[in-house]
Amino acid sequence: MMSASMQGAMAFQKGLGAVHSLSHPLGGLKIDGKTGLHHGTLNAIVMPAVLRFNATAPSVIKENKIARLKHAMRLAESEDIADAVTKMCARLGLPPGLAQVGVKKEMFDTVIHGAMVDHCHKTNPREATPDEYRQLLDASF
Repeated sequence: MMSASMQGAMAFQKGLGAVHSLSHPLGGLKIDGKTGLHHGTLNAIVMPAVLRFNATAPSVIKENKIARLKHAMRLAESEDIADAVTKMCARLGLPPGLAQVGVKKEMFDTVIHGAMVDHCHKTNPREATPDEYRQLLDASF
């Protein structure tokens, strides 16, 4: 059972990419004396910036991933997927940015270091540099 559980966990992580590379260290930050920001909420906050970042990756274009996402969300081909995710998060009442969950810009270096060593970093369609992770955090702030 332990082996099967581990194999399932390893398979699950395939392709999670920069959204999770950022959300994992963000979730470990100490905010107001507590750790444990909600992982799903963090994913939603950083997803629009990561979608824009990944939009030009050859594998995203080749595999038509954006078109498949738009189809699943019932969006017109001309609609921007990142804008649609932002609007959906607003309709759901999720925080619009990292600042609203207590993240401070001075925490970015810690998050970037964590993202660079995170197991999901290498599975992103476009490998991010530390400067690009900073840009993603700024766009999600």
